[in-house]
Amino acid sequence: MDQELYKAAKEGDVSCLSEIDGRNITEVEAMRIQDGIFLNRTQHGNNNILHIAARAGRDTFVAEALRRFPFLSDQVNSQGDTPLLVAARFGHLQVVKTLAEPNNELPMQDDDMATAVESGTNSRSSRRQRDVEEGLVDHQSEQGTVQDNVATMENGTNSSNISHHQSDMEERLLDNRLEQATAVENGTNSRDKATTLENETNSSSSRNQRDAEEVLVDRQLIHGTTTLHEALRNGHEEVARYLLRLDPEMATLVNGAGESPLFLAAESCCESFMLDILQSSRSYSTKGPDGLNVLHTARDCSVGIISTLIEQKPDLMRQRDDHGKAAIHYAVEASYWVLAHLMLKADASIALFPDNDGHTPLLQAASSGYDFSCKEILKMCPESIEARNHEGRHALHLCKCRGARFLMRIPEILELLNEGDDEGNTPLHLAIKENDYKKAMLLSSSNSVDLGAVNKEGLTALDLCCQTDEKNIPEKRLMWLHLAAHGAPCGRRPIVYKVPVRERVADYKPLINTMALVATLIATVTFAAVFTMPGGYDTSPDNLGVANLVKNAALKAFIVSDTIAMSCSITAVLTLALSVNRGRELQRRICIMSWVLVGLAMRGTLVAFVCGIFVVIAPKALWVAIFVCIICGIASVAVELPVPIVFSPVFIALFQSDKQQWRKARRQIK
Repeated sequence: MDQELYKAAKEGDVSCLSEIDGRNITEVEAMRIQDGIFLNRTQHGNNNILHIAARAGRDTFVAEALRRFPFLSDQVNSQGDTPLLVAARFGHLQVVKTLAEPNNELPMQDDDMATAVESGTNSRSSRRQRDVEEGLVDHQSEQGTVQDNVATMENGTNSSNISHHQSDMEERLLDNRLEQATAVENGTNSRDKATTLENETNSSSSRNQRDAEEVLVDRQLIHGTTTLHEALRNGHEEVARYLLRLDPEMATLVNGAGESPLFLAAESCCESFMLDILQSSRSYSTKGPDGLNVLHTARDCSVGIISTLIEQKPDLMRQRDDHGKAAIHYAVEASYWVLAHLMLKADASIALFPDNDGHTPLLQAASSGYDFSCKEILKMCPESIEARNHEGRHALHLCKCRGARFLMRIPEILELLNEGDDEGNTPLHLAIKENDYKKAMLLSSSNSVDLGAVNKEGLTALDLCCQTDEKNIPEKRLMWLHLAAHGAPCGRRPIVYKVPVRERVADYKPLINTMALVATLIATVTFAAVFTMPGGYDTSPDNLGVANLVKNAALKAFIVSDTIAMSCSITAVLTLALSVNRGRELQRRICIMSWVLVGLAMRGTLVAFVCGIFVVIAPKALWVAIFVCIICGIASVAVELPVPIVFSPVFIALFQSDKQQWRKARRQIK
């Protein structure tokens, strides 16, 4: 395409069109203008000037170009889009009006009549050839017309045949001009003249007679879509409402993707367009892709629109998509309770609809942790509490800990506490299998739960805490201790316990090296601490080199603890050094003994540190010395008592259980 023309179309400069049409040119040059020299398309997108102007929203340029070259409105680009569809996609309402309604075009001037006649003649020839070759050649061959032959003549191919055809075309154009002039001189009225031009040349005046409805619907493009669908897909509501007013029957059309205009409007939340369809007396389609309908995607629409849809087409609530899901499944999944409430109020039986996985709306809400949705569904349809999926699991099997706490308050749910699925697993069994520690504690704390219930393998909940292939899982151990504290029995089959044993160490050398390094550091520090005695040494001749605070009790404790730490660490280093080339069993025993020695050395170092600080600081700042002792004491307790810290949740659970039993007994007394 000529770059000046491309720029003019994009910027809406109509002067470029005037220059092309207003020059003193011959008929052959006029055909060349339409064929490819000035009006050819872009190289990649195959767009003409109307496509470019429509995309930029240049309505004035579109109207002028359409008046001069009407055949451009029927051309499609490489994506199969007409200029009208491009304008609708980008939401340019005025351009859509210009292209969709012929009566909105600018009137044709007298000095442009000859060019229009020539344009119509070539347009008719191009359409006839495209109709003949339709389905046999590609999109490029559809563009071949008489103008292509003229362009080929310029390249020097088939010159004799094309010259003959060119002469015939020139004679016919001259005859058309003579007939036009004769009709005007004889006083033929304007309507007869327009009819003559339409019958002889099929020029741009014929476009004024085309029905607007035919313009919108007659071309189903490569992608199987229409201007109305494209406008709605991109959220251009005003353009869509205008197109619907032109042809209300378009509300029944479904594009190649299986989407109706009403479905696309619901996705884009074009509520005014939806009201135009719903409040009219005409028929409309509610279809969507993959078996969906407009109610599946109407969760963002207002209550009034949803109520109108349910009132006019109640069958939409029962229609399911390819996954077996009804509209209420999507409403529950999105936690949009307004839509779900309206549908359940109209027909509560839809709460019993399962999808392809057997999940009803209640089961879906329970598995997602939507407690409020579960409560409202049970309120509208109490029967749904008995629903089960394909694995035989009910709502208490699938719910989370928070949902289980809510469901256990429902009297009807007490009957399901001890019911198993197809494998005999109760909700407690399943919670342990899924490592849901909080849910397992909640269920086992209830007096209504049978802790001795067995599945089809004869296993109780306590057995499942032990039968696992995973190693060293704290949750499993905590659940085992919690169930054992509540008196949960074992099953009737012998169980091979796998969890509590600790994995055997394959090689002790890394452990030996680590402990030797720690022991060496402790020995070095404690040995150096003796020569930096707290309080210093006496420099008087009588007591030269004696510690100044030798009679202080804290200094005596410092010396003893430092000696213990150094002795234990040196012993550990020597023992570990002797175990390098020993057997595996001997290395294991030496590691255990060395670990005890290193532990004593670490504790001695901690005590020596506290005593040294106390000796130096206590005379001047007693509270600081006491605070240091408290901090070190807390650290020592943390080292000495690791088990209560690790298993603190178990003790908390036991305390809560005793507290609940105490409250229950108190209520019975009252």
